Amino acid sequence: MIIRYQGHSFFTITTKDGTVIATDPYHDFYNYPQRNIHADICTVSHHHSDHDGVQSIAGTPLVIDTLGNHPTHSGVHIIGIPTKHDDENGTLRGDNIFFVIEADGMRIGHAGDLGHMLTSEQLKSIGALDVLLLPVGGYYTIDAKVANDVRNHLKPHITIPMHYKTEYNPDMPIASLAECLSGMNEDPQHMPLLRIVREDLKERPNMIVLIPTLP
Repeated sequence: MIIRYQGHSFFTITTKDGTVIATDPYHDFYNYPQRNIHADICTVSHHHSDHDGVQSIAGTPLVIDTLGNHPTHSGVHIIGIPTKHDDENGTLRGDNIFFVIEADGMRIGHAGDLGHMLTSEQLKSIGALDVLLLPVGGYYTIDAKVANDVRNHLKPHITIPMHYKTEYNPDMPIASLAECLSGMNEDPQHMPLLRIVREDLKERPNMIVLIPTLP
């Protein structure tokens, strides 16, 4: 499996048989570069423009934007778990879907724009994770402190931060990656992509920062 970061909350996950899963692609969002990416499956955690740019994905991907179990033709299994976009039970920003992607014998969690600490029921529904893609920037999502709590409860092998301030979104009222990492007391490994198999998960650092792929 190869995980690449495209920026914001947008990742591409390529399985060993070549199936490509896109998560929360942005469309015409701030100054993030538009990317010519082909995907077979696309998950959308909620329908805000920085997360539901399905039209920017090449091909005719299977779009998954609902709760529940979603087996796919490619052997990938995706589970959508209900969460909220804020810590006021969704009254501020609505619903959010936490997706668990099962592929290549591993479980990848994409938290979307999670806005609160997970409940015991949600933690149970999510279950054990190998990789957690987690927002850390605050304001619209959980901040670094709550992200640390979420991570400590889920105990993934690897956490990859997302949804933080960058050169492409300097006016967003969210924290920079450096601020978030300081708040999480982390000094992670930086790399352009993550290539993993289940057998080497324990050899990897607990937190990895993926450098966004250039168009």
